[in-house]
Amino acid sequence: MKVELEKRLFIGIPIGREIQPIFYDIQSSLKHHSEQIRWVPPGNIHITLSFLGNVPMDNIPKLTKVLKYAVNLNYFRVTIEKTGVFPSEKNPKILWLGVANGKEEMLILHKQIEKLVVSFKTGRKKEHFIPHITIGRKAQHYRNINFLPFLKYVYSPIEFDVNSVALYESRLLHKGSKYKVLTKFLLN
Repeated sequence: MKVELEKRLFIGIPIGREIQPIFYDIQSSLKHHSEQIRWVPPGNIHITLSFLGNVPMDNIPKLTKVLKYAVNLNYFRVTIEKTGVFPSEKNPKILWLGVANGKEEMLILHKQIEKLVVSFKTGRKKEHFIPHITIGRKAQHYRNINFLPFLKYVYSPIEFDVNSVALYESRLLHKGSKYKVLTKFLLN
């Protein structure tokens, strides 16, 4: 039996249920073969606030305690309104849905969490935070996918309350990542 010494962790906002009504319509907006885009399973959909990387098992109780007592923001309302790609329209790799209303609150929450978890991160460079929901990834070896229908896809804004933050474990498997919520932290 293999002993686990560390876990791959991130902190995020679970939201899969909220976007399910448009998720499959958005997927069908793109003409592609199933192996060209890896769609995020609806149960894995979330907004990442901080990716920690591999955290030693001994540090997880300390991390949980720090988050439990320090995440002290009020819950807030978010609106999801647009589509986009990272890193650019000329070189799309990640397909996402964008946060409109609630963006400022999410930036404050991200900044607060980053201050709390900096000592738990392992060699991660600081990245510019853009609140978004990753819904798919283009397979690396496919080049000619027309993403314009996705980028022009129009849907009614989706509103929901952000009333908790979760500490996730991410396991990398052959068929993609599998996420498990380790602990949820309720906002005020």
